[in-house]
Amino acid sequence: MRQRKSYRQELWLDVAGEQVKILLSASVRKSIRLQVNSEGDVDIRVPVGTPKSDVLTFVRRHESWLSERREAVRERDRKRAASVTLYGRELPIMESALGEFLVTDQQVWMPLEWSQEKRDKALDKWQREEARLCFTRLIEQWWPRFTKPGRERPVLRVKRMRTRWGSLSKKGYINLNLALLSLPEDLIELVVVHELCHLEHFDHGPGFKACMTSCLPDWRARDKRINQAGLMLL
Repeated sequence: MRQRKSYRQELWLDVAGEQVKILLSASVRKSIRLQVNSEGDVDIRVPVGTPKSDVLTFVRRHESWLSERREAVRERDRKRAASVTLYGRELPIMESALGEFLVTDQQVWMPLEWSQEKRDKALDKWQREEARLCFTRLIEQWWPRFTKPGRERPVLRVKRMRTRWGSLSKKGYINLNLALLSLPEDLIELVVVHELCHLEHFDHGPGFKACMTSCLPDWRARDKRINQAGLMLL
């Protein structure tokens, strides 16, 4: 690993007796970052020029943590097959003999004859529509706090994101993760306010924190809760 330019590489390593795909990215950075993505693969980012032996040592040192995170991903997938989490509540998926897809306050009804692919597409379409309604309402609720002459309200984009709950683009977009729909609404509100505060402070310095505190005095407590939720959802 003597490359001096950024690169990406796929490796397979034995982790706790299991062959695991390692997505290795080298770029201009100061430290090694390790995470498990939403598919259960290991994503490791290293400074350009890091010897392969150092990468392997780092992975071995965190083997126990990787096994725990991969098991959490498998548990999440098992739950997704049997239920849908909406605003912090689990709704069981039930088979319907009526031939229609329906989401109620208590459960999600799926036509008995539908294939898994068709079920997934119907659920994704419904979730995106519900997320857009929820996110739009919260943005509209908070926009008066951030409006000022010459500032346009950012355009909402609902996306599936691997490592972030949301982001604010300098091109005028507020990107919010579809996975937010699984969280209680006060945590969704936290992310919306977080991104809107970036209209005034594009970093996470004192000004940004003051903005968060003025909007949501309990934002730090909410932040701890959403970080815990991220271990299962992202």
